[in-house]
Amino acid sequence: MEDQEDEEAALWVVRHMDGPVDEVAFAQWLAGAPGRQERFAALQATLMDGDIAKGARLHESRLHESLQITNPTPDNRPQRRAHRHKDQHRSSPGWRSPQASRRIALSALAAACVAALALSWPHIRYALTPAQSYETQVGEIRDIRIADGSSIKLNGASRVSVKIAPGRREVTLEAGEALFDVTHNPDHPFTVTAGDGRVTVLGTRFDVAINAEQVDLEVERGLVRFDAPSSAAASSPSHVLVGASHRSALANGQLSAPARYQATAATSWQNGWLEVSDMPLSQIIPRLERWSDKAIIVRDNRLLNKRVAGRFHLSEPDIVLDNLAILYGFRVEDTGRAYILDQS
Repeated sequence: MEDQEDEEAALWVVRHMDGPVDEVAFAQWLAGAPGRQERFAALQATLMDGDIAKGARLHESRLHESLQITNPTPDNRPQRRAHRHKDQHRSSPGWRSPQASRRIALSALAAACVAALALSWPHIRYALTPAQSYETQVGEIRDIRIADGSSIKLNGASRVSVKIAPGRREVTLEAGEALFDVTHNPDHPFTVTAGDGRVTVLGTRFDVAINAEQVDLEVERGLVRFDAPSSAAASSPSHVLVGASHRSALANGQLSAPARYQATAATSWQNGWLEVSDMPLSQIIPRLERWSDKAIIVRDNRLLNKRVAGRFHLSEPDIVLDNLAILYGFRVEDTGRAYILDQS
């Protein structure tokens, strides 16, 4: 049944390529079974590829030429012989009318389209799958259950785009931070793109965050492949495998070697806490901004390299910054719209 539906869709695509169609008949065909509109659109999109369309038309052209050689018309033969052999020619076993030849050519082209569809259909079906977007406001934590049974917990001021289709599970972390608990499926890897980094898993629990210009990965359970962009330096590994209770980061196109961490600190944000050990202020700020309705601006870039440690309540970013300022020797100015950090 699927093959028949593919072939019928291919024939309608070919008819549209060939010229005007019977719109009433086309509408009736579309309404005749569920999924026909999507199937037609997918195949039509396939033939928008120049190479596929060119190959399909070349296939039709060559077949049509072969049919003309087998069944020459009067224009292809000397005029004086045309009338004499007209009746004999039509009655010959191999003769076909131009209309029949055309139908055969269209059927052959449709078969070529179906073959192209079989190869590209998974990619087209994925492209046609609508993405689902989820986001949180500043200081909000949101739990999301997606179509494959996996769950996503979004930190504040975060946004993800999700596409789940047969054979593919892909998420893009567009901003902020998210904790993923992925349903195991060895046949359908689960990928998360964040900034220039790409994480691939089969089933595990891990946290991904975009912190300023850096992508941070922390794995609670399972094994994760962390890929750098293809433009990364040759001296840097193209990917690392990050196991449970290990973290890695992608900064300036380079992946850091996986390092062990205490699992309780990785997702402390779920309970509204920020727990860090020997972390530069440059990495503290984006974590606080997910919970602050005011921007955090650093006037003196030397402050960004200050390394801090402690456990702070995320819902009180003003108190956190004041305490850090006292402990590490800088000052904080609250303008009402932003916190300004500067040397004392």
